[in-house]
Amino acid sequence: MKITNIRAHIMGVPSPGGMAPSRNWIFVRVETDAGISGVGEATTEYHEQAVVAMIEQHFAPLLVGTDPTRVNHAWQKMQRLFWWRGGVVASSAASGIEQALWDVTGKAHGLPVHQLLGGKVRDSVRLYARGDLGLPTPEDEARAALKDHFDAYKFGPGKYVDPFHEERQVDVAIEDAHRIRSVVGPDCDLMIDCGGIFSLQAAHRLIQGTLDVKLKFVEEPVNMDSPQKLLEIRHAFPQVRIAAGERLVTRWQFREWIEKGAVDVIQADISHCGGIGELLRIASYAEVYGLHVAPHNPYGPVAMAANVHAAACMPNFLILEHCRHRPWFDKVQKIGPVVENGRVLPSDRPGLGIEIDWDCVQKHPYQPKPLRTFTHDDGSLPMI
Repeated sequence: MKITNIRAHIMGVPSPGGMAPSRNWIFVRVETDAGISGVGEATTEYHEQAVVAMIEQHFAPLLVGTDPTRVNHAWQKMQRLFWWRGGVVASSAASGIEQALWDVTGKAHGLPVHQLLGGKVRDSVRLYARGDLGLPTPEDEARAALKDHFDAYKFGPGKYVDPFHEERQVDVAIEDAHRIRSVVGPDCDLMIDCGGIFSLQAAHRLIQGTLDVKLKFVEEPVNMDSPQKLLEIRHAFPQVRIAAGERLVTRWQFREWIEKGAVDVIQADISHCGGIGELLRIASYAEVYGLHVAPHNPYGPVAMAANVHAAACMPNFLILEHCRHRPWFDKVQKIGPVVENGRVLPSDRPGLGIEIDWDCVQKHPYQPKPLRTFTHDDGSLPMI
């Protein structure tokens, strides 16, 4: 069996209310001369057109004509044969192709991917919901998550203060955290994603102000350009799990963060870090240091399917992110992951167990996603 074609397809996903796109899902399709095709997901937040070009103009010529079941060999070629490597564009492109190759391999052997990876260590994969439905308040979003039977929920630092003022933003985040806890009660796990917008001092105040909320983890409380500030935060609050890693790619970038002990929870992204195999290699390295993995996954159903297979085989898995993206998450898949009671059961269908409605993808073309911008009152940009 040989690869005959590799293509990328972008689907623009409207945000709640149909306004500017929430995401542009990048689906990767690998076709073979045996009539078996596989699908992966290389969705990014921005840089979409660059990722598509990397897939179709650089990696596809490298892999067409080769055996799609030699997944690790294909990954090594994408990683090592180009002079420049390690960036999110190339790594996301490789991640999507790698997932599709696992899908092809599973279908060729009549086995689900989790069996190819060595078999499950858990029977279900726990998810947490996010505030992504466009409801009026954070409390409304939390109530909706409970109504959908999630027992874990992540929120952000609140409505952004404009112009940016981190101390006022900390006040907003602390107030939101307490209101959300009052809504969900004591049995729902809560997490906050700070998006790296706070200084070390502001992050200290935020974490101190939410200790009684009992957060499961605090995500990216400080700038993510280096692990040093996260390490200081972790030492200052040993009772609080610190999470990060969505902006890192491949095990080489994660190495320093893991070895220095900068985080308690690794948030590698299967659509960026290198794919299914690389996510598991990162997780194995993290396991040596007693760290858990909560994969970053605010994307589409193919990324969800790939994550579920990886998480099912991952001893140190903690919890998986899920953006509901209604109604598009369900509409774009003919067969795929089914979320029930905040859990997903690993599919026993061959491959990843997902089938995409390509007509639906074509009906929703790419749209530029607005930038996330922060500006001080003097017009300068904060160091975030």
